[in-house]
Amino acid sequence: MKKFSMMIHKWLGLALSLWLLLVTITGTVLLYKNDLLVLTYPQLEQSQKATQQQAIDIMQSGAMSEESRYVFVPTELHPWVEAIEASGDRAYYSTEGELLVQRSKYGDWISWFVEFHHHLLLNDIGEELQGIFGLLTLLIFITGLIKWWPKGKWQKRDLGVTFSRPGKKRWGQTLWQSHRTLGVVLLVPMLILVVTGTAMIYSQAFNQALNTTFPQHHREPVDYTSMIEEQNQASKDLPADWATRLQQVSTVLPELRPVMVYLNSDKLRMKQPEEWHPNGRSYVSFHPNTSQISEVTNYRDQTLGTKISQTFYALHIAEVGGLTYFTIAVISGIAMVWITVSGFWFWFWLWCRNKKKHAKNKASQKEKK
Repeated sequence: MKKFSMMIHKWLGLALSLWLLLVTITGTVLLYKNDLLVLTYPQLEQSQKATQQQAIDIMQSGAMSEESRYVFVPTELHPWVEAIEASGDRAYYSTEGELLVQRSKYGDWISWFVEFHHHLLLNDIGEELQGIFGLLTLLIFITGLIKWWPKGKWQKRDLGVTFSRPGKKRWGQTLWQSHRTLGVVLLVPMLILVVTGTAMIYSQAFNQALNTTFPQHHREPVDYTSMIEEQNQASKDLPADWATRLQQVSTVLPELRPVMVYLNSDKLRMKQPEEWHPNGRSYVSFHPNTSQISEVTNYRDQTLGTKISQTFYALHIAEVGGLTYFTIAVISGIAMVWITVSGFWFWFWLWCRNKKKHAKNKASQKEKK
């Protein structure tokens, strides 16, 4: 079993090494995306304290492009008044409605990092490849753990590292020991990052499996029919602007906080206080050209399985767990970079050593003849 696991671990790891290196580097860097946006576009610094009301005022002022499809209400994850246009461009506005930055797809290095990390720069095909590679990475982790697992009692040497430097006799030992030790010590957070990333690609399958496993509800799902009818009656003469719509939602569902406004579909995306997903998974839709609510999707009415699946994004981008989990995620990302590099380097080091040994043996045999 160990021999077979070692073979799978080695050759699969080598085959995926370049992809794993690049996807890990881009993912780790993107944990600092907001900070990097401010460094790249210093003008964004002035609009970080935008409020919900300012965002609504800008939407209703006509300052935004007619191409805008939806707008993020300022949150910790999206601290600016940010609009996503039909072309995929992102527009950032000041608190006065002035356009600060217009970011197009592949328009800056951050966008390149995002597109590579999400789609390998290949759109839908790239996303499918990411999912396949993610599943294969899980196999690498499993086979690596089987290969490492001690036969008897655990000892210090099972996790020890001999430190050396390139060119020295023990450098190969340093490479494989650091590869092994980091992989074991940080296995759980690395698994979380890989599993959640892969689960988001195969979200439908994961959600179905989790719903089958955890079909229970924390409460009886609420029938909003009577509440909607009552609200529709009270708001039939109200204007259809977003400020009024938000006020209506806060009246009937006061705990929901708006996160995103869908300008072309009369819908709000909202978040409950206990939700892990930073963008929320609750929705309120309106009848066109009115402030009358047509449909409510409340996170609290979802099954436990669905709620679990909706934590994946937050876990993957380290939006939960505070500074502790964020630090662990960053360290795990850096460790995965070294694990990939050290694994390939150790294989190359062995190949070079064996090649020299073979050449030496060949020369020795010639001398004997």
